Amino acid sequence: MHCATLLIWAFVLLSGLSNLAQARVLEKLSDTSVQTPPVIPSLTAIANAGYVHEPIFNSRIYLVEAGVQHKDTVILVHGLGQNGYRDWRGVIPALAQHYHVLAMDLPGFGLSQKPEGRYSPSQYARLLQWLISQTGQQRVFLVGHSLGGAVALRYAASFPDTLDRLVVVSVAGVLQRSAFLAHSSALPVSSGALPLTDQIPQSFKDIAGEQLRDWGKQLLSFAERLPDPIKLLRASDTAWSVLLGDQPNANAALALMGEDFTLALGQISTPTLIVWGDQDPVAPPRTGVLLEGQLRHAERVVLSQTGHVPMAHRDTFNPLLLEFLASTRVPEQSKPLSLSQGQLVCHEQKNQYFSGVFSEIELHNCDGAVLENVQAQSIYIDRSEVELRNVNVLSHKVALQVNQSQITMTNGQLIGAYGILADNSELDLAGVTVRGTEAAMSASGPSSFIFSVSKLRGPGLSRTLHGVYEIGASKD
Repeated sequence: MHCATLLIWAFVLLSGLSNLAQARVLEKLSDTSVQTPPVIPSLTAIANAGYVHEPIFNSRIYLVEAGVQHKDTVILVHGLGQNGYRDWRGVIPALAQHYHVLAMDLPGFGLSQKPEGRYSPSQYARLLQWLISQTGQQRVFLVGHSLGGAVALRYAASFPDTLDRLVVVSVAGVLQRSAFLAHSSALPVSSGALPLTDQIPQSFKDIAGEQLRDWGKQLLSFAERLPDPIKLLRASDTAWSVLLGDQPNANAALALMGEDFTLALGQISTPTLIVWGDQDPVAPPRTGVLLEGQLRHAERVVLSQTGHVPMAHRDTFNPLLLEFLASTRVPEQSKPLSLSQGQLVCHEQKNQYFSGVFSEIELHNCDGAVLENVQAQSIYIDRSEVELRNVNVLSHKVALQVNQSQITMTNGQLIGAYGILADNSELDLAGVTVRGTEAAMSASGPSSFIFSVSKLRGPGLSRTLHGVYEIGASKD
């Protein structure tokens, strides 16, 4: 009996050592011939670092590893900027108490080499696939911030069987570039949103904010008239490397703008946590709303008084992250609707909020109106600036008719004989399906459409939309 007990304990010990050996990625991959800069002082006691050769860009990357005694692995992917893995300096110690943690400087950033090639989410996702294959784990947890969030989404769509849970934080990209610029042009200069703003007097913030919005609108109008730089560079790998070889931020940013997630989002079924700051000056919080509506199993948390780096608020962010990673609950989409309220008519009212089921909706000169979690048989908007979120219209005639209005719509369906009929209007639609038996969309007067990760269905027409379109009669 004593011998059998010893054999059992020996088996357990060997199994534990085997798991531990699998977790020690740096022991297996680190290039000991190269001198490695130490990790930042706050991580010295818990983490090791080394240079590892990766096969996707054929370069050397700086890899940080902590919590090697734990079996389950968490991969951290940083965003733009030369901070690299240091963006996670407040997160790694908390994770390492429970998980095996890997954080790298992506090729082109931080202490990693800056190889030739396109620093795109798709390419970085391939790099993640290789790194995860080296852990010995069948499934891992993946956490991405900003650009890293876009990389994580692309990875989740391409390699879903290798993920247990997904966390995306302040994701950059996803929205079409003009929609992104629209967010920047509307941004007020507020405390905590950008560095050093706390030192600026409020009177100067107000003036600067107004100027920034004016400049942003001019930039947006100008950018819409320019040829797409991604299309010009995409034709030549040589031109891409020559022009962007020594500019990793520009390389990654342009590659990100060229990434279309329309099909990818529908392929992601991994339980996902979406985290955003309510004062994010870089990634539009609207993107979080879009992702929550498009992903099958996602929940969204917005942190108050928080900018583009929620991880900096470690007392709030870390418990949120740890709770989600440890949970077995699968988030489900839930958009409760109020009881039917018949016809809705708004005249000359500002900043109104509406939710529920309606037969018809008419808004006349109702700037600032918000329609959220709405079902209707038709919507008519006249001389108004309106936001629609999670709105579904099923009509026998025109689903959405707009006249001299500015519309922002995130998630939903517009289905009718005509999906959209516009006249002298501007529409920014993200995650929207437009379907018309006669025509998907039409304009009786010059109108502009910005589509992000959307779909168009009409007679003999079925396509994804991710771009800017001008339709209707000429203003001349």
